[in-house]
Amino acid sequence: MDVKKRKITLSRANLLRSTRIFSKMNPFVKLITKKQEYRSSISKAAEKQPVWNYTQIIEVDDGEDIKLQILDFNSRAEPELIAETILNSKELLGCILKKDVKYSNQVVGQIELEIQNKTNILDNYVQRIQQINDNGIQKDLGPQFQYP
Repeated sequence: MDVKKRKITLSRANLLRSTRIFSKMNPFVKLITKKQEYRSSISKAAEKQPVWNYTQIIEVDDGEDIKLQILDFNSRAEPELIAETILNSKELLGCILKKDVKYSNQVVGQIELEIQNKTNILDNYVQRIQQINDNGIQKDLGPQFQYP
């Protein structure tokens, strides 16, 4: 099978289900492929309106679906499932979407995400690096570094 790279940006979610009674949820997202798992940052005390703005480049086989889980981080126990969905291979071709997420086959919210084909991103990055190398521009380390 042909392996393709995809850039997935997780923006935010609107959840109807909470796993906590007395404290606020700390949601994060886990993307699960056949070969690897990817985990987003934790949106601390976000409760039902988490914002991640998290971007990950993942590798998927042609025709492969990805499982997306929204979990509640708990420092004393295993993360608890809030909701989940499947990103099918057609959606992985590239789109911006609001996807329903479910728990026990009931819709409990939506997640906003963007999926891009990695080859387009890589081409732009390579062109920019070539321009920098051609112009002989050196990277400045900034004011936090002092030269002797």
